[in-house]
Amino acid sequence: TTVDSVLHFFTICPLFRHCLLPHNIIIVIIIIDDSKERKVNFSCVRSARLAPAPSSSVGKVLLQASPAWLVRAGSVKVQTSVAMILQNHLERGVRVKVGQHFGTIRYVGEVPNTDGEWIGIEWDDPERGKHSGSINGVQYFQTSSPRAGSMIRSEKLAKFQTLEQAITEKYIVTEDTLRLDAEMIRAVQKQLHASLFEIVGMEKVGGKQSNLHQLVDVSVRYCPVNAAGDLRSLVNLQMLDVSSTLLSSWTVVANIAEQIPTLKELNLSNNRLVDPYEEQISVLAQKFQNIRKIILRSCGLGSWSEAVRLARMWPAIECLSLEQNGLAYVEDEAPYIVALSRLKYLDLQNNAIRDAESIRSLGKLPALEELLLNGNGIRELRLAEDCPHNEKIDLFRQLRTIYLRDNPLQDQCSAFNELDKLARLEHVTLDPDPSVSYEETVARCVGSIGGLRMFNRATIGEKLRRDSECDMWKLYATAWAEVRNDAQRLKAFFKSHRMYPRVMERLGSPEQFLPDASRKVTNMINLHLLHEPTSERREKKVPKRINLHTLQNLIVKLFGLPDCTSTLRLYLLDRKRKVRIPLEHHAKSLDFYSVEDNDTIAFE
Repeated sequence: TTVDSVLHFFTICPLFRHCLLPHNIIIVIIIIDDSKERKVNFSCVRSARLAPAPSSSVGKVLLQASPAWLVRAGSVKVQTSVAMILQNHLERGVRVKVGQHFGTIRYVGEVPNTDGEWIGIEWDDPERGKHSGSINGVQYFQTSSPRAGSMIRSEKLAKFQTLEQAITEKYIVTEDTLRLDAEMIRAVQKQLHASLFEIVGMEKVGGKQSNLHQLVDVSVRYCPVNAAGDLRSLVNLQMLDVSSTLLSSWTVVANIAEQIPTLKELNLSNNRLVDPYEEQISVLAQKFQNIRKIILRSCGLGSWSEAVRLARMWPAIECLSLEQNGLAYVEDEAPYIVALSRLKYLDLQNNAIRDAESIRSLGKLPALEELLLNGNGIRELRLAEDCPHNEKIDLFRQLRTIYLRDNPLQDQCSAFNELDKLARLEHVTLDPDPSVSYEETVARCVGSIGGLRMFNRATIGEKLRRDSECDMWKLYATAWAEVRNDAQRLKAFFKSHRMYPRVMERLGSPEQFLPDASRKVTNMINLHLLHEPTSERREKKVPKRINLHTLQNLIVKLFGLPDCTSTLRLYLLDRKRKVRIPLEHHAKSLDFYSVEDNDTIAFE
């Protein structure tokens, strides 16, 4: 063979076609002569050291080797075995992967009484290692946890990839992937004993994925990516998942975003990114100007201030996920109002944000519509102390949805009363109170929060709202009666039960639920029954606790109607409020609907 033919091989080989080659890669060239149909014949094995590839030399390989090592000419096949020795990349702060574990290099060097070079790793998993960086009394590096450190050899590290390489390897269909797919299908056919089994549409999907120009959603999760590469072919990409990779620099992330101007959503979860310098922030912000959503789940941020500082790089950010980052206190800082002024969605699940002041600070975000606070250990909500029952507070002005699951709320009724102070709240999710039934939790929430449209993702109908408000009306009747003649105590009662004045305005005074010592207590009431189609009337004494189904049967017999109880519709004509109330729940009693003596029940 010739030098030109070998160079041509490296140019067209898929393994190197799109690579930015790091320093000091060792390439082992194996020349195999199959002209005599021998399986393998090692005609020559030599090492060629590659020069660093400049940024303008993508796809080129520069060999630093003499032609003398090419000992034969003729018809040959050339194969490569690549051993990526990345000495120049293994420095402190570099992210690495071993198996399924991720860590950060804290030390590179020798250890006494051993041969060769060691790599000191601080693992993301604090229990993965054996020490804190100290060996035989010598502190080589320091970890944040006592068992997060290890010393390993460089051979165990996963080989680095550019994002370009990872996407190409995962999405581009080659002869090898087609052969592997065919083998997998045959294995499934054999396992299922179904020779006609096939996956419909895979060729179409594979063809679309192989065209990088058509990719809209890409994930390279768990790939050892630590650099960008050439991403200009991803002209339609909108969502990129680079979670659990080896990215450690916001400069590299900014380079990715800059090369893909269509990118809107970026998932960087489970990475450890080094904070940028102050002078870098304004420069990097220009490259993130199209990003609308960033996910930073479990990135070890540690503080809200750090998250706000990073947010200054994302001028168009609308959705931000900071789940599981150890955040404990939200500072009331004016700068973050500007940095997060367009934020509509904020995920703070599984942190430790539980104090009232932090939650009130979040309420100052001017555009926030959806807030996730699941799993923060919140025991109580206190949004505002002095807020009249007929007014709303100035916090969370745009908030429509709040998630409060997995929080040990001590008094849910008090929490609902606080949430009623929010001007636009429409959807609440939380765990039911274990001391009462789920239905009662729903009734308390719906009856207490005006304007609520959904509870735990279920739509609230008008009937449920009316029944829930009626339940709250009766539940607090006695407490209201005890303070109704004391202006100060009544004001405090309305402050703690904001919904009560609204319900009383619609349903009237709850006096009928109070014990009346001036009259003889009786369980019977006199009803006026009106058959609306014929205007025929009857009077009948019935027990207060008679259910509607039994009353329907009584009406059928009393008026000599055909057996039509299933279609008979009842209404309470309330003479005090002059309203017509449908009696729809056949299992409920008259007492449930507050039917009084001499009320009129109409039916049709």
